[in-house]
Amino acid sequence: MSFIQRLEAIGTLCLIIVAAPFSISAQEDSNDIDALFGDEIVVQQDRETSDQGESQGSLIGQTNPLQSFLKTETVKIGGSISGTVESSWIWNDPWTAGFDLIDPDSQNLSPKLSSLVYFDARPQEDFRVHGSFKTAWPFSETNLVTITDPDTMKTTSKSVRVPDVRIFELFSDFQLGDTTYMRFGKATVKWGVGYFFSPADIINLESIDILDPTAQREGPLQFRVFIPYGPSQNTLSFYTIFDTNNPDFETTALAAKAEFLLGNYELGLSGYYRYDTTERAALTLTGPIWNLDVFAEGVIARGSPKTFYNSFKSTDPYYKISSDDIRNTLYPSATIGFLYNNPNDNFTAIAQYYFNGEGYSNADRTALFNSYQSQPTVVKNLILYSIAAGNLKNFPFLSGQHYGAASISFSEIGGSDFSISALGIMNFSDISGFAQPMLSWKIADYLKLSVFSTFVFGADDTEYGFLGRGRPVTIGIKLSAGTGNF
Repeated sequence: MSFIQRLEAIGTLCLIIVAAPFSISAQEDSNDIDALFGDEIVVQQDRETSDQGESQGSLIGQTNPLQSFLKTETVKIGGSISGTVESSWIWNDPWTAGFDLIDPDSQNLSPKLSSLVYFDARPQEDFRVHGSFKTAWPFSETNLVTITDPDTMKTTSKSVRVPDVRIFELFSDFQLGDTTYMRFGKATVKWGVGYFFSPADIINLESIDILDPTAQREGPLQFRVFIPYGPSQNTLSFYTIFDTNNPDFETTALAAKAEFLLGNYELGLSGYYRYDTTERAALTLTGPIWNLDVFAEGVIARGSPKTFYNSFKSTDPYYKISSDDIRNTLYPSATIGFLYNNPNDNFTAIAQYYFNGEGYSNADRTALFNSYQSQPTVVKNLILYSIAAGNLKNFPFLSGQHYGAASISFSEIGGSDFSISALGIMNFSDISGFAQPMLSWKIADYLKLSVFSTFVFGADDTEYGFLGRGRPVTIGIKLSAGTGNF
């Protein structure tokens, strides 16, 4: 791409975003100015301690920016801690191989302890510093280190255990006058509006965890300019996003977003440009229809950050990357869903459909699975290892084009301490997925016992049939102990 073409792309992106708010007038006054620091996260409420009867989309605590603009002499410190012990028993393909309740094919014991600790300082009324750190038991990890002898130039490798503490967020907020708010640092970016799937969100470093969709995700190093305007607190946001592994001009992304109110609805128009991978435009919409909170996203992308594969082979690296020029290919994606919450009955339901324009066609997906099945066992195992290590992406994860997901929860049944919930995910392209019902008992404050089961379905050449490896049925018990915020 020539220098002139780059300027044209960047100019078009900025023109679309800047022009958007002037083409649509705001129709509703609002005193809600939380958007001044719309992405700011102080502490994420742990999933185990959240009331399942509450809206499942509001687990992140935020502070009012005006109240936050008060100089403080102390540094606020807080966080969350999560402790669980999970035991599960697995039966492989009991539908055809038979089911013996007292003789599972395998069993697992999984204790987990994790914590997030944050600090928040505001030494001046218009300057704030926020940071958070994560760690998890056993609080260290093993890394392989290569040492070279300077005399003989021989190399040796040894395992070294290092503390497992990572910086999750670290940024500062400051302002230019009373109209422009800026942020520099590593922080989560609130970009899409989807619950289980969000094709508009290309900025955050982590994808949505379908089993825990409200979990805060890691964001990139960024410089943000945030401008609220108008009586309805419409907003403009401009981002410069730096690549974590290879910071360079060609790997630095530019993004912009305009958000404005249309009656009871919030409409967002965003654009994203990165020279070496993709540019995309997205339209998001949220608002009520009857008793439902509806959300929708529409995305058109030229190019993709994903890697597409067309075959596997028996020689290293065991898979062949598609030779198609995907940088110039258009990928449309869309999603729509709703959330229903009845606090009087402690009932919540969420459902979402997702068209994944960056998935494989039925023919390409089938050919890729057949290519895998034709490999020797040792090569299959190496491919499985690459998938588990995260080196082989976009297969089989989200390899289809049509998906659906739903969850329901009913807490404090009949005024008791019992709650039930169910989660289901399905790839409609290959008819595979899984379902997970759960029964929970709140024994006491900070102590909860859950019994769950997971059912995986789909043929061997489908996404979840492949991931499940034998369509297993899992029955488990999970104890959440001492989980909460501080």
